[in-house]
Amino acid sequence: MKYYDAENYRFHEKDISDKCFCCSRNAPRLLIVRHIKSEMLVHLCPECMVENLSDYLLDNTRPWLGAKKTT
Repeated sequence: MKYYDAENYRFHEKDISDKCFCCSRNAPRLLIVRHIKSEMLVHLCPECMVENLSDYLLDNTRPWLGAKKTT
């Protein structure tokens, strides 16, 4: 996977950023995960993520592009 390739970070066409992709509820906290079958990103509530672990994957491959802090 090329980390800076925008094609790898596309959201599913049916995803809505303020609703869970599975249950369509407007949850107070949504996770951005990868839908394994379509290989696209979606928003899921924590409950749907746990109930559908075989269909979704936490995806931390996108690098943080902000300034690095030194201590």
